[in-house]
Amino acid sequence: MNRILPILLLSISSFFSIAVLADDVIIPYGKNNAIGPQWKYKGGGTNLDAIAWKALAYGEPGWLTTKKSAFSYGAGTPLMNTVLPQDASAGGCGVTGARYTTIYFRNTVFIADPTIYANNFRLNLKVDDGAVVWVNGVEAYRSNIPAGAPLYATLASASGNPATVLTTTINKSMFVAGNNIIAVEVHQRSTLNNADGNDFFFDMELRGMNANLTRGPYLQVGNQTGVTIRWRSSAASDSKITWGSVYGTYPNVVTDATSTTEHILRITGLTADTKYYYTIGSTAAMISAAPNSYFTTAPLSSSTRKFRYLAIGDCGNASANQVDAKDGFLNYMNGTAVDAMITLGDNAYNSGLDNEFQVEFFDIYKDDILRYNRLYSAPGNHDYGNTQANSGVRNNAYYNSFTAPTAAECGGVASGTEAYYSFDVGNVHFLSLDSYGKEDGNTTRIYDTLGAQVTWIKADLTANTKRWVVAYFHHPPYTKTSHTSDTEQELIDIRERFIRILERYGVDMVLCGHSHGYERSYLLKGFYNTPGSPLLDANFNAATHTATGNTQNAMYNGSAGSCAYTYNSGLINHGSMYIVSGSAGQLGGTTAGYPQNCMYYSNVTNGGVFYFETDSTRLDAKFISYNAAGDPTPVLRDSFTIFKDVNKVQNIVVNKNDPLDLVASWRGSYNWPNNGAATTQGVTINTSVTGTFNFIVTDNNNCLKDSFRVIITPPLPVLINSFTATLNKDIVLLDWSTSQEINNKFFTIERSTDGTAFSFLGNVTGAGNSSVTKKYHLNDLQPTDGVNYYRLSQTDMDSHKQNIEVKRVTYKGTKDFRVTVVNAGGGILNIAIHNADGGLMQMKVVDMMGREVLSRSFNSGNGNINQSIQLQKGTYVLVLVNSHGETISTKIIAD
Repeated sequence: MNRILPILLLSISSFFSIAVLADDVIIPYGKNNAIGPQWKYKGGGTNLDAIAWKALAYGEPGWLTTKKSAFSYGAGTPLMNTVLPQDASAGGCGVTGARYTTIYFRNTVFIADPTIYANNFRLNLKVDDGAVVWVNGVEAYRSNIPAGAPLYATLASASGNPATVLTTTINKSMFVAGNNIIAVEVHQRSTLNNADGNDFFFDMELRGMNANLTRGPYLQVGNQTGVTIRWRSSAASDSKITWGSVYGTYPNVVTDATSTTEHILRITGLTADTKYYYTIGSTAAMISAAPNSYFTTAPLSSSTRKFRYLAIGDCGNASANQVDAKDGFLNYMNGTAVDAMITLGDNAYNSGLDNEFQVEFFDIYKDDILRYNRLYSAPGNHDYGNTQANSGVRNNAYYNSFTAPTAAECGGVASGTEAYYSFDVGNVHFLSLDSYGKEDGNTTRIYDTLGAQVTWIKADLTANTKRWVVAYFHHPPYTKTSHTSDTEQELIDIRERFIRILERYGVDMVLCGHSHGYERSYLLKGFYNTPGSPLLDANFNAATHTATGNTQNAMYNGSAGSCAYTYNSGLINHGSMYIVSGSAGQLGGTTAGYPQNCMYYSNVTNGGVFYFETDSTRLDAKFISYNAAGDPTPVLRDSFTIFKDVNKVQNIVVNKNDPLDLVASWRGSYNWPNNGAATTQGVTINTSVTGTFNFIVTDNNNCLKDSFRVIITPPLPVLINSFTATLNKDIVLLDWSTSQEINNKFFTIERSTDGTAFSFLGNVTGAGNSSVTKKYHLNDLQPTDGVNYYRLSQTDMDSHKQNIEVKRVTYKGTKDFRVTVVNAGGGILNIAIHNADGGLMQMKVVDMMGREVLSRSFNSGNGNINQSIQLQKGTYVLVLVNSHGETISTKIIAD
């Protein structure tokens, strides 16, 4: 990759603002490609002089398919993806001393509309030794090949250098709308055993050059049903986006008639977890339709697949390190997009100016990760101009460049500001926080625990139901790379006054930048003191300041001390991981006492990015770096793993001959020693014999273990389909149904306030014997204030009784919190809520299968508020939670 251009542009931008045209990458270089290119090639000494191999219709018989550039063999060649075998095979280059003269390559690319590229196409070629490039059968460029029609036996006229980029412009008239064939023949300078004959290299890039696009496109506020796409044009126009699920086919359109150069347009009505391709432009002309202009909508809350996330900190300086860190990550992902991309502040240096964001952020990431990853940014001090005098300003280049979800569009609680906000992606709840800006009329910062930001944080974390919680902001509470948390007051204040709140509410990871290195803590818990008497790094004691009580490293690779961290979900202080990842652009520098004692791993030598995955109860995190300057081969320099809600002990009662599967509580490796040494996550248990049986499953590292006590009993006389307890105003509705009853005399409902001591509530006569669905109902007309437990039991004709299930309902009878629902017809329900204390309120609607169909948060103001919702025809449960955690759950019917 050319390292000179970004540095040159940075130098120019310090004198005046420039606009760099944003090209569409039609065929990317192979070393950092995210979508291909998938070349087909033919070696093996094949002579195609008499074959029309350059035509689109050519059948490619015997060609090797879906190979990725760069192609090479021999010592000293640059980074390669496909190594040509040095033999006589179909893709071989020939043996030493008898190399084949020519190797052929083909790539079919779809171009939606070549006429949109007013500045034509740019071909960038790296080759050793000579090549001819053909577009749709017409020669477009040659290097080191004599004039005339090249033949298979034609040797290159000069030696090639794979480090040299050969560049030419190809007129757009050579391309057609639809499929185009790029054919390349690469020739050796020599077939002998010498410097020219013993190496080979081919890589190529093709760009469509836009006349109007100067920034973007990039993706903002992505959720399950929509995404906001932004871009900047050199001339003002209206805005238009087309999109579809197939590249090159865009049946959907959205427009905005406002004439502007700063285009912000939202697509809605999409399907969750679905990939869409898009184009941007105006109603007069499309200006970008690249193969990597796509996005995937956020997954459903019920999705169980693996989720992927990228965090980059202190990235914006247009350095070679920034480019290498990006390319190393792209190589690691090998074409896979992430579910969310977050920034940790200092997105551009040094003064937060628009041209700095252009050159140091958008120009670096415009060709790849910004086009297809949903971005959720956080500000740093340099985004505010690196002065507290500007820290209350929300109309600057940072805020004008990014759009954030302020009204809970992506989950969480509405913040009402782009400075800080929350969102859900997969099974992770994110909080993007502002550690530099001021709130409340420029009087409070993030460490002022009664300020607007922290008040919102507490409400947001209280309402969260996601398993994993990640908070990210710029200033780290623990660091000793280019900054020190021992002496810098704002870092001390964040540590001593703020992070205790994050730990108390169960935040799993705290990601920060600011310091220009990478640091990863142990599982810290309570490593802070009261304001005015801060704990310094020298005070760190692993026995008292970590949740594990020791220096367990969580690498989970089988080495000593490498077991993953394990704890349970919830609003509990289970300890938190603190990550400083501020070397995605800026790099280097240490302070006194480096490395910090509370950090397991520290690195100020190698730049990189922070990446993590969640897969159900498992989280894997990695610091992804690169091999060396100019060689972005990915290198994992640190990794760790956390498991939540594992090491289960379960008692299971099952009827004889009923199906039973036991499933380990984690994703990974498995060993069932007393079940045939199975190695799958789940196993099927034989239930043909009654009795009590014990099973265990462990991982291969002997770090995790689930235990199951299985009691196999004779068949139950009653099979329960469902049992629900629903609060409807001041009455608890108790409903249950059966699919089978044998010798059943009656059901009994009992009530308890502590879940232990139950008292009789009522009996309901059973069906005796039945093999069809039967429904039963009982009301509790006078529930007790607070928690009510309802136990369902069954008694047969022989007076044998069995307890079936217990349900819990919280009831508040003081009338300070109540709801009235009016069915307006057409699926519209008007909800009147009285909440005497006012404050933030959460509302959810779930269907009778337990699936969430609506989630909303709002402020109940003076204690009374009306909400209107529209639902599909059916029966639902409305759940309201006020700021004190009081809950109303009531059945509603939409018709």
